Amino acid sequence: MSWTEVDRLLLYCCRKDTDRKNRNKIIEIQRKSIDWDYFAKKARENGVSAVVYSRLIDIKKDCTHIPSFIFKKLKKVYYLNATQNSLIYEELGKVLKIFSNAGLQVIVLKGAVLAEKIYENLALRPMMDVDLLAKKEDLFSLDEQMKILGYRPSDMSINNIDFSSTYLTTLDYRSLSPNSPSFHVHWHFVNSTIPNESYIKSIKIEDIWRDAEKTKIADVETMVMAPHHLLIHLSEHALRVTHSLSKLSFFCDIDEAVNFYQGRLDWDRLIKESLKFNLNRMVYISLYFTAKFLETKIPEYVLLKLKPERLSLGEKIFMNSISNNKRISGLSYLVHLSMNNGLYKKMKFLGKTLFPPAQIIAQRNYIPQSKLSYIHYIRRINEVFSRLFKAFS
Repeated sequence: MSWTEVDRLLLYCCRKDTDRKNRNKIIEIQRKSIDWDYFAKKARENGVSAVVYSRLIDIKKDCTHIPSFIFKKLKKVYYLNATQNSLIYEELGKVLKIFSNAGLQVIVLKGAVLAEKIYENLALRPMMDVDLLAKKEDLFSLDEQMKILGYRPSDMSINNIDFSSTYLTTLDYRSLSPNSPSFHVHWHFVNSTIPNESYIKSIKIEDIWRDAEKTKIADVETMVMAPHHLLIHLSEHALRVTHSLSKLSFFCDIDEAVNFYQGRLDWDRLIKESLKFNLNRMVYISLYFTAKFLETKIPEYVLLKLKPERLSLGEKIFMNSISNNKRISGLSYLVHLSMNNGLYKKMKFLGKTLFPPAQIIAQRNYIPQSKLSYIHYIRRINEVFSRLFKAFS
């Protein structure tokens, strides 16, 4: 797979700094023979339709070759995001307020922070759910408060939590109301159906809470991650196996965060925490490609300090694929595999990927553990190999 004109145009439209050089590139490419329906489809698949719209609308008078129906399509997504997110924030405000009244603290994660505080425009960052980080000792109290609002965990009972698990670390709260978003209440920001033993235990969540900052989200005072921890989290999130840097929105999130915090971002602290958490490989890869694709101003010494002394064959294959625009969900499994040193640990990692604990299979399928059968394990094996086959085909 290579970089087509559609891909390049999307990339230029995702760059926050639309200086003269970048504007000229957009204007130049839009004059070429572009499949505009495909362009709109790719923007939607990459989660950047609203961002692209906001960039193009500023230079619309110079983009005479872009059909008017494309602006209408992008505009529709822009306002749909704004409407959906407004409803989500209305519900989030209720949740945060009831937590506050009960004396419970949470850290708002990812989308809900990015849309309001980082992008500073609810329309630019689509959201499907809300992620909140809670302290383990507060989970039962939070559960009671969520039930008051009509939310209940749909994937697992709170009484069945295994805090030693290196897989899923969240409860998915949902309401019977069709217009209500789901709330993912985390006790750790790493959350995956593959084992994360190579790094999850190196991450001390108390460090996240120690550095967390107060702010207002949905007009309610709450907590958010410190800038250095936010970038680490966004980098790890972008390299989860189901994500694998497959969407341009992952790069946009990191780019927007870097631009928003600028002088307040402690790069040395980011380096130190990334190394301590054993996430420096993921942070390096995510920051490297964000700088490469979106020309994000990341200090060179930061990338040098984060870069491992030696990249594994799997990591090289992954990075080469991303460079060549082969951004496919599942491909970052090679990075995760590389983080397990030695043949034994790699084989153990593969085995635990194919055969996770019964509780994880049940939680992933939103069924009680008592209803598990061999069919669910067959589906799991098929899912893993299907992703890998797609990634390498």
